[in-house]
Amino acid sequence: MKKITINLGQKRKYDVIIGYNNLNKIGSYIKKFDIGKSLFIITDSHVNKLYGQKVKNIFKKSGFQDIYIAEFPEGEKSKTYKIYLILIEKLIEFDNELNKDLFIATLGGGVPGDIGGFAASTFRRGINYIQIPTTFLANVDSGIGGKVGIDFKNIKNLLGSFYQPKLVFVDLSFLKTLDKRELKSGFAEVIKYGVIKDYKFFVYIEKHYKDILNLNPKIMESIVGKSYRIKADVVKKDERDTKEIRMALNYGHTIGHAIESASGFYFKHGEAISIGMVCANDIACNLGMLNLKDANRIENLLSKSQLPVKISHCKVSDIIEFLKHDKKNISGTNRFVLPSKIGKVEIKRGIPENLIEKVLKNRLE
Repeated sequence: MKKITINLGQKRKYDVIIGYNNLNKIGSYIKKFDIGKSLFIITDSHVNKLYGQKVKNIFKKSGFQDIYIAEFPEGEKSKTYKIYLILIEKLIEFDNELNKDLFIATLGGGVPGDIGGFAASTFRRGINYIQIPTTFLANVDSGIGGKVGIDFKNIKNLLGSFYQPKLVFVDLSFLKTLDKRELKSGFAEVIKYGVIKDYKFFVYIEKHYKDILNLNPKIMESIVGKSYRIKADVVKKDERDTKEIRMALNYGHTIGHAIESASGFYFKHGEAISIGMVCANDIACNLGMLNLKDANRIENLLSKSQLPVKISHCKVSDIIEFLKHDKKNISGTNRFVLPSKIGKVEIKRGIPENLIEKVLKNRLE
């Protein structure tokens, strides 16, 4: 197993444990931290069917006897205030008059991680929680960093908070049951890390993209570890996204989130981010920031990985409207993360709407 420590300053830190078929060790590992005795697992219906009972049994064998599994329907459309309130009601019922030594485990991908972490951050003004990611996306991105929340009025992550887990426990064997579309969706975030921070990592991804999509164990452990290290380095420098350092992680996300919302979440997160990345590249090329060779190289890798680079299932006007609600906007002025070369991005303000519209129309399928 590999261990990555996320140092947040002021003596705050937590570990990310990465391995294969290592889940049976999670109970004994958690006991070292004394984060709680009663366990409330938050997961979706699909993951619960595959792994819920297995995870519960592993915790029971480790000495945790008071365990409850709360499931909700799978998919981004469940990341709502309604589902959040249902989970809170179940938490209250399980907590038995608010006197349990309780902690939460989120089991699944980005949706259980986001809504489960948000429940943990708000229940009793914050209780301990851990992340057990089961998707490629969560394994390389959303599993760490502490951004938790829910969508509201179809706007992505409008309600949320910064709340760090006590542990992230990655068992890469979970990925064996992941469908190909979900796997490719997570791969978009891996490509993002190469573009924003590490040219050599990008080259490594280019060389091994087939191995990654075929879940080569050695390559996967390397990819997940490197992705987490890049994100951990960014998060520790700008945990609460106030210094424009953490914003680099949003490369492709400005337009990507708007496409998710405008399409009614037809696109999976990574698919929308893939489109968002090529759109950001198009804007950067139009501004003279990025050369066409690098833009084509990024797009070719996305296309070879069978990720979408064209817009469908939504209108440009709807994308523009959702862009107005982007959380990076300040006093009505947009902010975009744009690449200047592979391995480096910059924050640009006030991108003209007519340029954004032009880029979006050129990307229509």
